[in-house]
Amino acid sequence: MLLAGLDEVREVGAFSSRNSSKGSLLREAFALFSAARSGVALEDLRSAVMGGSILPRATYETRRTVGRLLHHRYLSVLPGWVARAMAAATKQGMQSPEFVSLAYLHYALRDRLTFEFVTGPVWARWRQQATHLDSGDFLLFLGQQAPDHPEIGKWRDVTRKKLAASNLAALRDFGLLRGVRLKHIQRPTVGHEAVFHLLCILLAEGLHGRAVLEAPDWRLFLWSETDVAAALAELSQRRWIRFEKGGRTTMLELIRTPEVTP
Repeated sequence: MLLAGLDEVREVGAFSSRNSSKGSLLREAFALFSAARSGVALEDLRSAVMGGSILPRATYETRRTVGRLLHHRYLSVLPGWVARAMAAATKQGMQSPEFVSLAYLHYALRDRLTFEFVTGPVWARWRQQATHLDSGDFLLFLGQQAPDHPEIGKWRDVTRKKLAASNLAALRDFGLLRGVRLKHIQRPTVGHEAVFHLLCILLAEGLHGRAVLEAPDWRLFLWSETDVAAALAELSQRRWIRFEKGGRTTMLELIRTPEVTP
């Protein structure tokens, strides 16, 4: 099937504290996928990290942690699809919207805690035009989620604080926040490939027509329904999809296959 496996990309289930250190790992991810673009086989990427050929100056323990985190985010589900797109995006540079937005999208989809935080309280603040944010807001969110997520109660206070600091630093690296101590919410610049990836995932999960435009996932980019429609119209102009919207009727169809990186 055209979209087989894409409905398994999203992390579901319990919240995890895996991102309590290392932050975005943008530099390390760029090194990893630059190696892939240079010819390292996808199945050899993790062992290349562990062996030191990709991160030669890092300690073994750091390489082990980085390898585990990058594998979970980008290689554990549909590694070919995600990795080929990430590798292609390295041509634009580490700070390019193409690379950063892809890295951010899959970081958020592969960590339910981050996804719920951004599409919940961060989105709510953006809509209220209250854009300041700090670690206390993340810790408050954890407290509010604790009754429904008993795993949070097992985390030590130091783990919660590290998780707050690391996640906010990552969101700053991904362009959703700016600032050092007091951070402010801002709309990130999103590449066409990241839009296409999220669209394919939503379609694979069974959404159709208007439900795609209304999906809360687009809040990761701080997009309203109007913003989503504009982004999909751009994909249509590129002939990656067919997209028509009139009143309450929306037509969406893929032209480009998800497996092909342009």
